[in-house]
Order: sequence, then structure tokens, then C-alpha cells
Amino acid sequence: MDYAEFTSWMFNLERFGIKLGLENMTEFLGRIGNPHRSLRSVHVTGTNGKGSVCAFIAKMLDVHGLRVGLYTSPHLVDFRERIMIGDEEIPEEDVVRIGLSLRKAADEMASEDREKQLTFFEFTTGLAFEYFRERGVDVLVAEVGMGGRLDATNVLMPDVSVITRIGMEHTNYLGATIPDIAREKAGIIKTGVPVVTCERNPDSLAVISSTCRKKGSRLIRIDEDFRADTIEESMSGTEFEYSGWSRTRVRTNLLGSYQAINAATAIATVELLHDRGLHVTVEEMRKGIEETRWPGRLDVVSRRPLVIVDGSHNPDGVTTTANVLARLKTVPLTFVLGCMDDKDAHGIVSAIAPHSAKLICTQARYKRALPATKLAEIARQHYDGPITVETPSEKAFETGLGTVEGKGLCIIGSLYLVGEAIPWWKSKAGHGAPHKV
Repeated sequence: MDYAEFTSWMFNLERFGIKLGLENMTEFLGRIGNPHRSLRSVHVTGTNGKGSVCAFIAKMLDVHGLRVGLYTSPHLVDFRERIMIGDEEIPEEDVVRIGLSLRKAADEMASEDREKQLTFFEFTTGLAFEYFRERGVDVLVAEVGMGGRLDATNVLMPDVSVITRIGMEHTNYLGATIPDIAREKAGIIKTGVPVVTCERNPDSLAVISSTCRKKGSRLIRIDEDFRADTIEESMSGTEFEYSGWSRTRVRTNLLGSYQAINAATAIATVELLHDRGLHVTVEEMRKGIEETRWPGRLDVVSRRPLVIVDGSHNPDGVTTTANVLARLKTVPLTFVLGCMDDKDAHGIVSAIAPHSAKLICTQARYKRALPATKLAEIARQHYDGPITVETPSEKAFETGLGTVEGKGLCIIGSLYLVGEAIPWWKSKAGHGAPHKV
């Protein structure tokens, strides 16, 4: 079985949906030798910013000279992006080799009891843990898939737990209020394990603080224990002053002052690892932040013409992006918008409407994609400018680029949509890396 065939089998596991709970994951890992128990880790949850924080932490530890595993989701273009060591994606042959060896345990579980059928995320999490164990990583930086308390990654016993900004998301699974969602996120907090958070919402903070007290876990909070003061925000990146255990000026190539917050959260986490024997220097932290790349998140793939791809997929994230674009004086823009059917499309459209010169509604080639016609109906309730519907997504991108109004083109609303936009733009840029000048 080759890589394409095996990943097709894995993606077919998505038909079993999302099952929050640790019983199947715990049994699966037990059958394959509990690879996660040999891994030191940093565990990261939140609504927005958790992927960037993971990338910042991993790169700082990599610069320090450690062998660092990074497990994130979803991927943009290729499944292998989810499982990385340093800057290297898991090789195709290892996906197949390890995956086939684990499939036997998964099939045995499903044959014994239909309720033991693994989901896609459970299986791939086990695959990632086994790969990282095989390769002997020094530290794993793992991003929660959904929520926290019942997420498949919550079998880890980390050195530090991290909670980024919390917003309304997956309400059918995580609860209908911010405190409900915060309780699910705080479910990653382990007894005696310190917690770093950049959350500022008092309702969420109350839940996180209460959980830390109950678990005897030290809480490191933004604005109290560390802070990030933006010095300059430009189309080339963000410079900020970090104050925590150390004090230093830091630059990230990622756009937006919110990335200064994410980077500061990552620095505070790495500083906390000093107590765990990982003595990353200030210079290594600064270098790691500056070298971090996180494609598809407020990513300027071209300056002339201005083309931006952004995977923000909830009102909080899209509002943050829109505010950054406004501060950088890049609006109004032509937006190509696509959403998943479980996202708050009303809130997303409302966030970009004031900054839109034109709106093109489309949909990614994914089963949970909100139909473009339905998205357009929602958009008309919040935006009185020109709205068109174009599918497939590549046609929408071409239309947007060819009839751009305003100061440029922004593709937004879904990481799945951005995953289709990136290869489209690479093709436009001459089958190479997108130009940025």
C-alpha cells in the first residue's frame, strides 16, 4: 500500500465523526505500547492562536538544539504537515509503515465492539505519538484537536500546559457559553503541572484560575506575570517588548500585534521550562521567534498584487484579522470567503463587512463546507455591497484576482479553503514559492 492509498484509508475514518472521550484512545495506546508515556511534552489548547504558539515554542526549543516534535491540526495541503520534527515533515514511508502496524490494533478494537471504532483524529494521534517515540524526540509540542478535557491528546502528562485565547466555538460539543468552553479547555490542566495563559476574559480566567487552585497548579498569566508591548506593526512583521522572567525586544515575521501576544505566551512557556531543566537562552528565544513560520495565517503571499491568505474561521479570529488589516491600511479588500457549516458564518461576515470592497462566496472541497449559495444568503443579511458566488474555489480565487476591487485580495474563513488557495497561488507564481515582493 502506498502513501496515497493509506492516507485515503485514514481520511475515510472521518466518516465516524468526532467522538470526545479518552476510553478508546487509552485502550488503543495501551495496545500499541503506550508510546506517549516516553514523551516529554508541552500541551496547548485554546480557540485562537494555539497553532502559532505551538510553532513558536517548537522553534525556540529547536534553536536551543533539541529534537522537537510538533503535532498540530488540521493540515493545509498535505497530511504530513501535522507531524513534524524540526522543519521536517514525517516521511511518506513512515506514515505508511507505522500506520499499517497500528491499523491492526485499530481493526481488532473495532471488530470486538463497534463502540471501539477509532476516529480519524484518534488514529492519527496514535500514529504521531509512535513516530515521535521511534525518533526519540526530546520534547513534543502538541496542539489539542478540539476542546481539551476529552480530546485524544489529553492522555499526555506535560511539563507545561498552555491555554490561549478562548472564544465561542464547537458549541454543539463544548457548551453554549464561554465558561462552558473554558471548562473544557481547562480540562488539560494536570495536578501540579504549571499553566501559562494569555486569556484575558474574566469569565474564562475565573474557570482557569479555579481549576489551577483545585489541581495545585501554578498559573502564569499575561499582564500579571508576563506581557508584550507592541513597538511596531507592519506588513513585514511585528516587533514587541517582552517582559517576563527576562526582558527583551523581539521581532516576529508573523503579522499582527496578536502574534506578539502569542509569541510572548510561547516565551513565558519556554522560560517556565527552565524549572524542568531546559535552559533556553534569551538569544535563542529571540532567534526562535524570528525564525518561526506559520503559513496560512494572515499570510501575505504577494505584495504586488496584494494577496493575503488567512485561515481564521470564527468571529473572534476574523475580527482580529480585520482589525490588523485596518491598522495596516490595506482595506478595503476583495474577500473570497468560505466557511465550514459548523462555524458562525453570520459573525464572520459581520466582521469583514466593514472592510470589504467586494465579497465572493465559495466553498472548499470538504464535506463540512457550507454551500457557497447558503453562505451568500447569510452574507446578504450583513453586507450590502457586491456579492457573487463562484465554485469551485480555484475559480473564485481567479475571479477575485482578475476583478479585484479595493487594495487587494484576501482569502479567508477556513483553513481548508486556505489549503486550496496555497497550491493555487504557487501555480500562479510559476510553480515555485509564492513571491512576497
